[in-house]
Amino acid sequence: MRSTIYFLFISLLFLSACISEDINSSAESTKSGSYATMLTISNYLYVVNKTQITTFDISIPNSPVELNKQEVGFDIESLYHHAGLLLIGSANNMYIYKIGTNGIPTRESATEYNQAFGTEVCTSDPIVVKENLAYVTLSSFTEVCRGFARINQLRVFDIQDFKAPKLLTTIDMTSPKGLGIGKTHLFVCDKVDGLVMFNLDNPSKPIKVKTISGFEGFDLIVNGNLLVVVAKDKLLQYDISDEINIKYLSKIDL
Repeated sequence: MRSTIYFLFISLLFLSACISEDINSSAESTKSGSYATMLTISNYLYVVNKTQITTFDISIPNSPVELNKQEVGFDIESLYHHAGLLLIGSANNMYIYKIGTNGIPTRESATEYNQAFGTEVCTSDPIVVKENLAYVTLSSFTEVCRGFARINQLRVFDIQDFKAPKLLTTIDMTSPKGLGIGKTHLFVCDKVDGLVMFNLDNPSKPIKVKTISGFEGFDLIVNGNLLVVVAKDKLLQYDISDEINIKYLSKIDL
């Protein structure tokens, strides 16, 4: 029963955080975990599975209507909203879709992560966005990646021209997972290192400034001055009103 309660708590936390009031709102107003697979934007619900994105009209909440379903690619893992764009992360690509006036998204670009390697690479990749920059973590520190080339990196893309994103920066990490953006810092969960903080004074070139270890970080939500980290066996809360000196608040064992 205790495990069920905490599972529901996490689910409600993440699902309630996946709401944006307006299609053209910025990512900063869309409080969602970077591994979210559904988002409510205005009167539309967007849901991704392993290969597709589906659009629902939820203007009548108790009678949702499926408007559109389209193939995206393989191994879809995450969905993120920024200023009228949907960024979809898969094992091999970052897809960018533009939401039309009818609520239906149209593909604008597909950026392959593995072109430089010339071989098949096993990764997972949540995405967050600040202004015209997309921050992506690529992680292949898993058993299912045996036999594949491995990448464990934080990458920064310029998406000002969302039809042709440009890779700006690559930073090697241990096993990066979910991530989120504060006022002046990027927070990245890491399966091995816990929580890693990057200074964003130069947003296109994040600088690692702090690591908080002792747990396996999976995903996080930045909500104002509160940072909630989902670890393997606990929820951790931090006060980030002063992002240079964040303060541990509490934990909930799962």
